[in-house]
Amino acid sequence: MIGRTLRGTGWVLLTLGLLGTATLLLLRQVTLLHTAHQVVIAAASFIPLLWAPLLFACLGLVLVLRSWWRLLGAALTLALAVTLAWPMLPGPEREPYPEIATPWTLSVLSVNVEYGSADVEELRSLSRQGVDAVAIQEITPDFEASLAAAGMFEAFPHRVGTSREGAGGTMLLSRTPVDLVASTEGTVFDNLLATTTVDGSLWHLGVVHTAPPQLGAEAWTRDAAAVGEMVAPFAQENLLLVGDFNAIEQHHTMRELTADGSLHSLAVAGRGRGEGLWEPTWPVGRTAPPFARIDHALAGEGVSGPVPTYLTVPGTDHRALLVRAAPALGGTATDAVS
Repeated sequence: MIGRTLRGTGWVLLTLGLLGTATLLLLRQVTLLHTAHQVVIAAASFIPLLWAPLLFACLGLVLVLRSWWRLLGAALTLALAVTLAWPMLPGPEREPYPEIATPWTLSVLSVNVEYGSADVEELRSLSRQGVDAVAIQEITPDFEASLAAAGMFEAFPHRVGTSREGAGGTMLLSRTPVDLVASTEGTVFDNLLATTTVDGSLWHLGVVHTAPPQLGAEAWTRDAAAVGEMVAPFAQENLLLVGDFNAIEQHHTMRELTADGSLHSLAVAGRGRGEGLWEPTWPVGRTAPPFARIDHALAGEGVSGPVPTYLTVPGTDHRALLVRAAPALGGTATDAVS
């Protein structure tokens, strides 16, 4: 009786595991499906967790197998779990800057402050770690006032963007003069692109906040396309985009942004210096553990940098990104103007 029950459970696990695995594999390979409905977008968010249904299928297979085949299946399942799950474990909390000399000339702190509820003092503390600019998403008028009271506008006297009630406000604070050169039109939230010169290099800095999937696949797809159009004319410049893209690397919108090679993610393993571990950035401080990396740093062709440092800021459901980058060879302010 017990053996029959175990085999029945095994068949259930095997069937559900194979269905889940096949679904995630399909969503990984055919990303155009993501644009069909917000439920599909949500399902595709679990592509990095492909190992989980595959592990369920293997466990089910172990229960279904008989005799010594079961021991072999158990050993293979354990090996598969370790191989697939280990790279997906979040990396340890790291100091904003390692105690080593680096060639990176630009440092940007990016954070979605969740309707202006993030801890201003923590944000100010992080911004003192040699940061050149602070990219803020979901900045409200009250949060802007809190930044002013905390002395952030004295440390970063130059800024572009606006605060808005709700989640729509986007702002870039900078220690060096900054000029707005482009912004999106018709998007749910503000997206902007500005220029500033740091250590003799002219940079194009974009602060991105695209529509979340729950507002519908059409808005989600449209906003990401608008960001692509906004930055396309500046693809050959020293370009760095940071912010809340409301998509993981495997989502259709992120694939489209990086498809032609003019943009690449600094978080990709082997790109620059640092560890290529999976670092989920949302949701933080909720019942469910973080499972999706939707906050990104995309760099233009030739721009290099280490894997971003992911930091926790109390009061927001996003992790902050500390991004460092070096300009493309020859990308100086003089070259850009001439």
